[in-house]
Amino acid sequence: MNLYRITGIVFLLIIVWGCKQEISIKKSGFTAINSLSYTGVVYQTKRDTVFTSTFDGKIYQIINGESQRKQIVAINDEIYDIAFNARENHIYAATLNSGIVIIDIKKGYVIKELPLKETWAKELVYNLHTGILCTYDFKGNHYIWDTRENFKLLSTPEELKKLRPKFINDNGAIYFDGKGAVVVWNYKNNTILDSSKIGGELMDVDENRNYMLLSGKEFSYYNKKMDSLLFKQKHPNWPIYVADKDTTVNVPLSLEIISGLMTTNNIFTLGLDKSFRKWDKHSGELLKTYTLYQNTPTAMDLAEDESQLVIVDLGGAIKFQEL
Repeated sequence: MNLYRITGIVFLLIIVWGCKQEISIKKSGFTAINSLSYTGVVYQTKRDTVFTSTFDGKIYQIINGESQRKQIVAINDEIYDIAFNARENHIYAATLNSGIVIIDIKKGYVIKELPLKETWAKELVYNLHTGILCTYDFKGNHYIWDTRENFKLLSTPEELKKLRPKFINDNGAIYFDGKGAVVVWNYKNNTILDSSKIGGELMDVDENRNYMLLSGKEFSYYNKKMDSLLFKQKHPNWPIYVADKDTTVNVPLSLEIISGLMTTNNIFTLGLDKSFRKWDKHSGELLKTYTLYQNTPTAMDLAEDESQLVIVDLGGAIKFQEL
């Protein structure tokens, strides 16, 4: 999940990244932006059914094609991201004041809190096969819990200090980024498996250990076997929807890319320009542009069979996109 400028987003980014980590700031919260904005989304089933979170501490179940959403829980805190443990029917939520909270879906309330040393985090990484849950806070600390060992907090090597866990493989490899590199650590035998000096924020890792990286207005695709960045791309224009004429005007201006993910053959990106783009993963060619029209997207998730993708935004809207 990423929060950027435009309307209330500028306000959040300045506060979150520029403020001192003081308890008084944490208690005040950031809901002046829009308490009903969606901050996270994750699939509950293989497709069509998802959980979403909002700034004002609510988690909903939403089913594609149904107009009503079901409230799962409401907590007295702000939620910035969520992850789902399908085996235990637990939702993990990154909050402002309570650290990472564990929510029992059937009971509808918080059953455990994982503290974050008087700070907060905006992103969660979870792998169902290993049971490993990761995050990093705004003081540069990372946290790795084994959810199957009563949320035991794992220690990491000195080489990983101030790096951010961004992806977990089924085999136990955890990918970190930061300091101009991507570092791979296996928590099972406590060994560093790889370190690649490549810049950018790690967005996704595919089945062949290739990376999608994000850097402002650009995203890049790193091929691990070739040890090379195959291409860099930008959103080539800003598609602005003109409602009274029911048309889209493409302004020749590139804005920041907010998020991205990979499938077997494609890369998908979300932009501050309120668009969703599909790219050829091997050539870097832009294949299709989807205009989201009204609000800036905040998060997306991919269905297990790669047939569908879901996007949520700052206006409280959700879109299921068939792939």
